[in-house]
Amino acid sequence: MPDDAGRTGRGLWSRNFTGLVITQFAGAANDNILKTVLLLQFARGQKWFDTLGDGGTGIVSLLLTVPFVLLLGYAGQLADRCSKNRVITATRLAEVPIAGLALYGFWIDSPWTVLVAYTLLASESAFFSPSKYGSIREIVGDDRLNEANGIVNMSTNIAILFGIGIGGPLLSRSEHAVGVVLVIFAAIGLGSSLMIRGLVPQRPDLQGRRNPFAPYLDAIRSMRPGLIWSAAIAWAWFYAGGIIVIAVVPEYSNPLGLTMTESSLLLASMGLGIGIGCLFAGRCSGPRIRGQFVVRGGFAFGLIFLCLGFVPVTMLSLPILGAALFSSGVCAGFYLIPLQAIQQLCSASGERARVLATANAISFLLMSLASAGYWALVAKAGMSPFHTLVLVGGLMIGIAGWIRWGGGRGILEASPRSAADAGSS
Repeated sequence: MPDDAGRTGRGLWSRNFTGLVITQFAGAANDNILKTVLLLQFARGQKWFDTLGDGGTGIVSLLLTVPFVLLLGYAGQLADRCSKNRVITATRLAEVPIAGLALYGFWIDSPWTVLVAYTLLASESAFFSPSKYGSIREIVGDDRLNEANGIVNMSTNIAILFGIGIGGPLLSRSEHAVGVVLVIFAAIGLGSSLMIRGLVPQRPDLQGRRNPFAPYLDAIRSMRPGLIWSAAIAWAWFYAGGIIVIAVVPEYSNPLGLTMTESSLLLASMGLGIGIGCLFAGRCSGPRIRGQFVVRGGFAFGLIFLCLGFVPVTMLSLPILGAALFSSGVCAGFYLIPLQAIQQLCSASGERARVLATANAISFLLMSLASAGYWALVAKAGMSPFHTLVLVGGLMIGIAGWIRWGGGRGILEASPRSAADAGSS
C-alpha cells in the first residue's frame, strides 16, 4: 500500500498545501459565521430565543456535534479508499447549495430552515475533516508536520476569529447579508479545493462498513492500548470542555450589557489565542513532539476557567473577560499541537484517515454529551451558565494531571521515532 512516512525535505508552501489552507479557511469561516449568528439569535433575550427556550445555545451546539458522531466513520473509510483531494472537492461542491439554503432561511425569517442548513453544513464538514487532517502528512512529510499543523490550526482559528468577529456585525446589519457571505465563502472554498491534486488513494481495496459505528470499533482496536489512544482521549476531553465554553460566552451579553458586535469579539478572542498558540507551538516543536506542552497548556487552561467559574459576573468587564479568553486560547494551542502530531505520526498511511476520524468522533461524542449535559444543568436544574465553567476548569486540570502523573504519561515520552515505530507495526 502507499506509504508517505519517508517524504521529508520538501518545501512547505506547495500548491497542494496552499490550496488546503485556503480551502479549510473558507470552510471554517462559514461554519463559524453561521454558528455565531445562531448562538446570538437563540441566546436569552434575542430574536429567536422563544424557538428553543432556555439552554437553546446548547441545542445549537448539539446540532453541530451529532452529525460528526454519526458520519465520521463513513468519512474516514471514504478518505482512506479514495483520493483525499477528490473527497475535499466533493464536500466543497456540496457546501454551495447548503449555503444557499441558509440564505433562503434568513430571507423568509425561518429559524427552522436555518437550523436544517446548519445541520447539513455540519454533516458536510464531517466528510471534509478526515481528508483534511489525513492529507497534511501526505503533502508535507514528517519533518515539517508540526509546522504544517501549526499553520493549518492557525489559519483555522483565524477563520474562526473572522467568522465570529463578523457574525455579530453582519447580523446587526442584515440577516440576508449573513446568507450572502456564506454563499461567497462556499464558492471560494470550491475554487481553492481544485488546487489540491495528485494525492494517491491509500487503501483503494478497502471494504466499506455499513454500520456507522463499525469503523470506530475497528480503529479503537488498533489504537488501544497505546500512545495514540492516550492522545485521542486527551484531545476529545478538551473539546468536550470547549463546547461548554462556546455555549456560555454568549450568555455574558445581558449581564455585561454587550452589543452583538462586542459578543462576537468576545468569542473571537479565544479563537485568536488558539491560533497564535498553535502557530508558536508548531514552530517551537520543530521535528520533535513536545509532550510537556500538553501538560502546561492543560493546567493553565483549566485554572483560567476555574477562576472564571468562581468569580462573580459583576466583577468582570469586556477587557478582563476578553483577556482571559485570549490567554486560555494560547494555552489551548500548546495543548493541542503535540496531540495532533501524535495522532498523525502513529497511524499507518492506509488507516490514518480512519484513525483520525475515530479520534474526532470520540471528541464529538463527548461534545454532544457535554452539550446535552449543559442544557440539562442550565434549563432543567437551574444552574447558572457561568458556574458550569468550574466543571470545565476541573476537567482540564484532571486531564493534565492524568498525563503528568497517570496513565497518559506516554504523551510526555512521545517522539517521532517511537511514533514511526508504532505506525510501522
